[in-house]
Amino acid sequence: MVRRAWFIVAGLVLVSCAAGCPGRGGSGTVEPTGGGTAGPHGTPGTPPDSSMSRAEVPDEYKWNLAPLFADDAAFEAGLAEAALQRGELAGCRGTLADAERLERCLDLYFRVRLLTNKLTLYANLRLETDTESAEAQARSDRALAAMQELMALAATFRGEFLAWDEAALAAAYEARPGLRSYRPYLERIRERRAHVLGEEAERVLSLAGDNQWAEIDLNEIPSDHEKVFDSLLAEIPLPRIVDESGAEVQLALSNYARYRASPERRVREAAVEGLFGALRAFDGAFAAALAGQFRFNVFLARARGYERAIDAYLWRDQVDPAIYEGLVRAVEANTAPVRRYLELRRRLMGLDELHIYDLYTPLVPPVESRIPYEQAVEEILAAVRPLGEEYLATLAEGLDPRNGWIDVYPHRDKRSGAFCAYVYGEHPWVFMNYFEELDDLLTLAHEFGHAMHSHLAMKHQPYVTSSYVPLVAETASTFNEVLVLRRRIEQAPTDDERLYLLGELVESIRTTIYRQALFAAFELEAHAAVEAGTPITAEFLERTYLDLLRRFYGDGLTLGENDGMEWAYIPHFYWKFYVYSYAGGLAAGIALGEKVLAGGEAEREAYLGMLRAGSSRPPLELFREAGVAPSDPAVVGAAARLLDDSLTRMEEILARRGGPSK
Repeated sequence: MVRRAWFIVAGLVLVSCAAGCPGRGGSGTVEPTGGGTAGPHGTPGTPPDSSMSRAEVPDEYKWNLAPLFADDAAFEAGLAEAALQRGELAGCRGTLADAERLERCLDLYFRVRLLTNKLTLYANLRLETDTESAEAQARSDRALAAMQELMALAATFRGEFLAWDEAALAAAYEARPGLRSYRPYLERIRERRAHVLGEEAERVLSLAGDNQWAEIDLNEIPSDHEKVFDSLLAEIPLPRIVDESGAEVQLALSNYARYRASPERRVREAAVEGLFGALRAFDGAFAAALAGQFRFNVFLARARGYERAIDAYLWRDQVDPAIYEGLVRAVEANTAPVRRYLELRRRLMGLDELHIYDLYTPLVPPVESRIPYEQAVEEILAAVRPLGEEYLATLAEGLDPRNGWIDVYPHRDKRSGAFCAYVYGEHPWVFMNYFEELDDLLTLAHEFGHAMHSHLAMKHQPYVTSSYVPLVAETASTFNEVLVLRRRIEQAPTDDERLYLLGELVESIRTTIYRQALFAAFELEAHAAVEAGTPITAEFLERTYLDLLRRFYGDGLTLGENDGMEWAYIPHFYWKFYVYSYAGGLAAGIALGEKVLAGGEAEREAYLGMLRAGSSRPPLELFREAGVAPSDPAVVGAAARLLDDSLTRMEEILARRGGPSK
């Protein structure tokens, strides 16, 4: 299952995905190979151990949260200060027709917002490494409550912002440079004025759970429908299956990815059929939860005068819905390489026909090798050297665990996955569970792509425009990830290792571009059905999902009777048109990477300029300045060519070895 993680942009929580996580399957840990550097136990050759306590991890491999708050007592003092500032801010209501007062109240608002951002970040990061602590959970709940109170208070000022005449506001900007610094914030509100309702209607929508004006990411505000989905998925009974050793084991969501990737076909078939069969037994409940979410999205959009739900949610990020739709069309028009991939997989596995449960075992046998953290740092720095010395120097500072940016190793009561988080004015924080595997190297490169994006945006933008939207975020992270993987491929010492790494690149493109575009198409078509008044039943959702599988994969994939139930366990569909950013981000990252590697200083500066710009300009303008457009068929075509070229290289290696090449 896709790992869901968080990174905080100017205090706004966004969903991130660790390297390759859209669909990347994996299993187990790497066996000790002897030698190597000391792991967190301090014993040479000992890989990280998720069963150890946090106290057993050397302090140099833990992040330092002191820049946020020195300790929990300082956090409590900050929480009290934020409450006092909210009380002061409430006094601004009804006074914002005066330019001086407007400026002072905006000063106060952004001051309390920054403090509240620090509170939520500190509390969340403390909880991530101590998930069983009731105290940590309570701290996080109180910080989020403070943010929600601030959001509710900010909503009361919206009408006063909109009441300003254009000429009067322009004159106020000219007369007051301090007020001018808030122009991007005010203009973003004013450009959506057609979708602001009267005071009573706004109050009613707020009570109904409206989230379109939220100043934190929408995925940090789970709907009741999503909570039902989470509970249902956690509680459905899953069968016992027989593992590779012949032992009977309980299938669970926590071990599903491992068994789905099993080299033994009967094991992976049992895992996938076991989950999908269990989903079918509750298909009506899953359909009701998802249909409720889609109807709620459409209700909120139409209540504010949008024609479609996608219009409301994408324009929130200044993204034209045509970009989303064009990306889906462009990916579907470039499915020939993924169908070629399916045929190569079928031949390599020696199968008469390929099923969904055959897609997640490694395409070729893994080349087992440990990658100690220090080696990973060296590889990442070498791979991104084309981005220049200034970028490298800051990246090296962040990757050095002694500087407190990163929490490196797994341990008991630490959440799984990986993410990057930041709040304006401080360095980013990177959360890892580093097991010394290839996936961990790529995840580290991915998350530090986010970290460097955050650092550059903060360095070059004021607080008001230091954030960025998911589509740009996923480009910055996948750019670094692909550079690291492609360098490894070129420097692989043996055909076996190069073949394995090419297989990893192929899987990354398939799962991040093609699979996520399929998800995006499903979300788009299901919302369109709601908007057309079509009943959303389990049968409709299954039929729609099966149709998309056929459109994207053709006859290279043999579909089983329960394969259409896969929609029921995908959390993405509750994330409100987010997943296109994975596909578009990787496609843009590949295209930009090729430009930077083949070009010179101008290409490098164009890319870095996009990262430095934050949200100072609309995201599509930033992409154009960098030289790409995520939905451009040429950009998607470049990713498809990389997939096709990688398959060709794999077939050439296989031909040299006497394996199935054609």
